[in-house]
Amino acid sequence: MSLVSRFNSSVAGILPKRALVAVSGGVDSMVLLDLLKKTGIDVHAITIDHGLRDQSAHEAAQVHRIATDMGVEHHIVKIPTPDAPEKFEKWARDWRYSLISQTMDRLDIQSVLVAHHRDDQLETFLMRLAKNSTLFGLAGMHTRARFPIEHPLTTKQLIRPLLSFHKSELYQYAKEQNLVWFEDATNSQPVTLRNRIRKWLRDNKLDKQHVETLLHDVESAVEQVEAETSQLSQMASARFCDKTLRMTIRIPRKAFSQFSAMSIDRYLYDQLYQVSPASNYHHRYTTIDSKNATVFSSDFSLAETLQDKSCPEKFNMLKCLFRVVHTAQDTHLLVTRAAEKYKHVVRSRMEISNEWSDWQLFDNRLWIRARGQPGQYRLQVEPNGVPAVYEKSQFLCYPTIGGHFKLEFETRPKNHSSSLSLISSNL
Repeated sequence: MSLVSRFNSSVAGILPKRALVAVSGGVDSMVLLDLLKKTGIDVHAITIDHGLRDQSAHEAAQVHRIATDMGVEHHIVKIPTPDAPEKFEKWARDWRYSLISQTMDRLDIQSVLVAHHRDDQLETFLMRLAKNSTLFGLAGMHTRARFPIEHPLTTKQLIRPLLSFHKSELYQYAKEQNLVWFEDATNSQPVTLRNRIRKWLRDNKLDKQHVETLLHDVESAVEQVEAETSQLSQMASARFCDKTLRMTIRIPRKAFSQFSAMSIDRYLYDQLYQVSPASNYHHRYTTIDSKNATVFSSDFSLAETLQDKSCPEKFNMLKCLFRVVHTAQDTHLLVTRAAEKYKHVVRSRMEISNEWSDWQLFDNRLWIRARGQPGQYRLQVEPNGVPAVYEKSQFLCYPTIGGHFKLEFETRPKNHSSSLSLISSNL
């Protein structure tokens, strides 16, 4: 099967009618641009000029000319000079996604496509393996993912349609199609861990086929866990109250013998995201399972302690308070936000006017915006875990439960699948 046919098969059902493609000018993104243009969808392109190399502006202009000749609307956006060069990689990444997001808004486009390929996936696997990542981290990048800038109403997605293609295949295709691309010499300089791993793989200091086999085994294991988690979700239940921000989870006792502990832990991890205020939640999986999901394992699995009933009836985890009740048929978990010590009460100021305020992620749990009588108000977490609004020292309302004659609120839990709730001042 030709590369074009394989590409068309890989994007079947996921390719939108309009899309923005990130084009650096390298062979990967130039191939992606060419393949997308051949699908017939409405393609727009964006090039982010980091300004780090003397050639970058010239290359961006060349990409603009090539894209324009292809009939593709192309946008060049320049990243400002960094204030903290020692943290440049993260800083540049955040800026890239911010600028891409702004361009998507301007074009009314909900999908951006990037040219990550199989070799990138292998490098990511080795980098995360060195950091003792979980099985789910080792599986690497997903073909489709939420756009990495959070907003309560976003439907933006990131698509990586080249993850099954090796770089050598992209080079071959580019040569056959007489495509023009630009080589970034910094990609071969061993100044970052990724570049060093890339060089080791290229120089056969690491057995690429062996790494490929390991990654394939990890991907298969993750697929198995995801399949079990999906089955478990049909058997168990997780009910989230968007007024009290509490969750009740029920797991049938028979599930502990039917599914692996890793799958049950993964199910719990996915559900608890809505309740937990932990700012680094996506890096805290081993809090739930440090026994089964990592190479260098520890000895804790929440699922196993629930199965053998060795966990206490009440405990804290991921900044949540758990209350556990076992019955003959089920295990029940009531999960609320854990109380903070008085000195660490979570507070935030809200400047409110007659117009809707910007959305604010409060306590890393709740998106909230407000309008009403102009003034400065205080939003804080009460001991019961529910956000409350104060004017100076006077309590006004719980915005998730009811409004106040002065104010109107819109709230949304941070899970994107939750429905928007509107609480008006007449409640």
